[in-house]
Amino acid sequence: MWLLLSLFVYSIYNIPTSLSLTSPGEYVIGGLFPIHLTPLEDVDRLEPAVPDCEKSQFRKDMWTAFQAMRFAVDEINNSTKLLPGITLGYDITDSCLEVVDIQASFRFLSGKRRTELEILNNYTAYQPRVIAVIGPPSTDVAITIAKMLGLFLVPQISYLASGEILSDKMRFPSFFRTIPSDKNQANAMSLLIQEFHWNWVAVIGSDNEYGRKGVNKVVELASAAGTCIAYQGIITTSPEVVIQVINNISSTVNVTVLFSNELTAQVFFSLVVAQNLTSKVWIVSEALSLSQEIIKIPNIESIGTVMGIAIKEGQMTHFKEFLDKRLSFTNPRIMPDSGLGENTDSRGSCDQACSQFDWLSAKQLNSVLYRLEKRVSYNVYSAVYAIAHALHNLLQCNAAQCDKTHRILPWQLLSSLKTVKFNLHNHTLYFDEHGDPPTGYDIVLWDWTRIHVHFKIIGSYLPTARQINIDSSLIHWNWGDNLTPISNCSAMCDPGQRKIEKGIYPCCFDCEDCPSGTFRNPSDPYHCMDCLWQQWSPPKSPLCLERELYYLEWNSAFSIFLLILANGGIVMTITIAIIFTLNYNTPVVKSAGGRTCFLMLVSMLCTFSCVYFYIGKPSKVFCQIRQPFFLVSFTICLSCILVRSFQIVCIFKMAAKLPKAHDYWVKYNGQYLFIFLSTCIQIVICAVWLITDPPTPNGHIIERAIILDCNIGNMIAFSLSFLYTVLLTVACFLFAYMGRDLPKNYNEAKFIAFSMMICFVYYILYMTSMVTPNQERYTSSIQTFLTVTSAFSIAIGYFLPKCSIILFIPQNNTMTYFQFCIQDYTKKQNGPN
Repeated sequence: MWLLLSLFVYSIYNIPTSLSLTSPGEYVIGGLFPIHLTPLEDVDRLEPAVPDCEKSQFRKDMWTAFQAMRFAVDEINNSTKLLPGITLGYDITDSCLEVVDIQASFRFLSGKRRTELEILNNYTAYQPRVIAVIGPPSTDVAITIAKMLGLFLVPQISYLASGEILSDKMRFPSFFRTIPSDKNQANAMSLLIQEFHWNWVAVIGSDNEYGRKGVNKVVELASAAGTCIAYQGIITTSPEVVIQVINNISSTVNVTVLFSNELTAQVFFSLVVAQNLTSKVWIVSEALSLSQEIIKIPNIESIGTVMGIAIKEGQMTHFKEFLDKRLSFTNPRIMPDSGLGENTDSRGSCDQACSQFDWLSAKQLNSVLYRLEKRVSYNVYSAVYAIAHALHNLLQCNAAQCDKTHRILPWQLLSSLKTVKFNLHNHTLYFDEHGDPPTGYDIVLWDWTRIHVHFKIIGSYLPTARQINIDSSLIHWNWGDNLTPISNCSAMCDPGQRKIEKGIYPCCFDCEDCPSGTFRNPSDPYHCMDCLWQQWSPPKSPLCLERELYYLEWNSAFSIFLLILANGGIVMTITIAIIFTLNYNTPVVKSAGGRTCFLMLVSMLCTFSCVYFYIGKPSKVFCQIRQPFFLVSFTICLSCILVRSFQIVCIFKMAAKLPKAHDYWVKYNGQYLFIFLSTCIQIVICAVWLITDPPTPNGHIIERAIILDCNIGNMIAFSLSFLYTVLLTVACFLFAYMGRDLPKNYNEAKFIAFSMMICFVYYILYMTSMVTPNQERYTSSIQTFLTVTSAFSIAIGYFLPKCSIILFIPQNNTMTYFQFCIQDYTKKQNGPN
């Protein structure tokens, strides 16, 4: 509709439709700058006639941007390095409405038929009036203009149109811009939300291409980052629509993202103040972040904290002086050189009817220098330089001159712009494959602490790295106690708690403590993960702790006690062996078993030595050795005691009744044969045990500890080996009981019985330690102690009484005494004659 209307107006009037400013040059650059802003109510009443921009609201920022284009052209024309000998011109239109932009674009595209001489000089028959167009700032208008210019492949560089749709080179092949795409702006907003850990926000936008696409992109990126969108809406300039949106967000969220143009935002924030919506956080897009009109709204500071995404500032040396010259005046009129008025005391000449701009007041233009706009103006400035560098490359310019033999056409400039890359005041500029620049954004805060609102830079966004940097110390929150506002559906769970979702939003949840033995991994907030077997955790734990390792360490007090006992037993055994060796031929040694005593003492040494296999960190070798080694050693000792007990009983009680059996026993060394066979049985059982399923190191988990010990392995083989030892002990006890009435020197029943009783206690405690639950921590200690005790029971009960006779009662260690005892025993057995 607008395009048809423009064609109609243009065809009827065929005259400039708005205020314009031109300057001749070999290559002319078109400019579209809405220096005036036409209110929307005037647009609705607009008839198909020439718009009168003079009656619209003056925009100082666009006037400064328009001057930045003139400043850049003047700099380039006066440069000896860039485009030497080539002059640039401009054709700038004050585009207060979209229809004006379209009409101006038709004028830019209009050309004149060339003469035959010009055609012979490689000039085409048709050539547009301009080589490229800078502007317009609005995304919606830029789309329309980009479609028109794209048909003729005329390059267009916008300084403020950030809509992502314009990055589509299939639809807009000749479009470039010096402002980042809204995709980057939306990403910066999403990262800003994440920076302060907000996950419950509202996103609203204006009812145009800029607002709708911006809202959709913010919602997409924020949702992908885990932020929940509590409300999403579109606003217009209708108060009823705006109030409905305000009511939806007033009690729902504390943080709102506003992606809107300035006109709609003015209506919105005016109603926010009127509705008394206070102490909120607002994240506004670049179209609003530095708005001088919004900050003029009465009581605007009551709305809370406002942060915005702003175009980065750029450096333009001497630009302020350039504006100062054009704003200098001696009367309320403006000097003619500015092209914006007439003055009798002029320092230059006006390049067109200066009276066109004589409605601008000195107060309006002087305020430009008070707050010099350096962001949008720099985008315009760099756009002009991008065109100049592209022409410089096409014309093969050197330090002295350029090739003027060929006339550069817009489509040629388009190809050169795609590859142009230059440095402008320490800032590198180029266009990517989408026609977008590599520049980022400043993050600004509306600072209410001064008399006038101050836009404070608190951080930046780098699109190449896709990261945001914020200096939180610069932020003064308009919130209680200057604390960072909270905007979450649910309070964050404590470490060690998992989330249980409620409702449709993942940001709304309940928290539940993780049970003991589990922890909450930060990468998975919804599940409690089990700890590894060697770890433990209390309830509500964010991590697992390593369990303590328990085993008989060499430096522990109990281990030292056991070593003292074992070494004492070894010393005692060696001492007994020495005493028995020195008194080998005495009756006491012979009655104790003679050579079998030394075999018993060796087995006792082995039993005491088993302690070394129980202390220290269990190993596979020690686990396989310690119990079989003890059982075999103790079996030898018990077999010797059993043989000795049997021999004494046999001599005194069975020799007369079974003389042949006694003769065979003596003739074939029955005692040694029995000891050998008895030991072999135990060895076979232990061999089967070690071959089938040997003991191995094992860890028992008890609460917060791991008890390192050896498992049993083949339980059947272990049980048979243990029961066999118990059987030998019972046999020793029975034979000792049978010999309780033998001669005093041969009566060892009470000593053997005492030793065997200690062994029985050992067996009971040993088995109890194995089957008692939750006592694994002490099992190894108990077993080691009982092993030492069993060896001491034999030494104390069997050998020490004999050593005491040898050392302290030598008169009882004679053949005469032993014969007397036998005779006395015989008399008692036969009775009185």
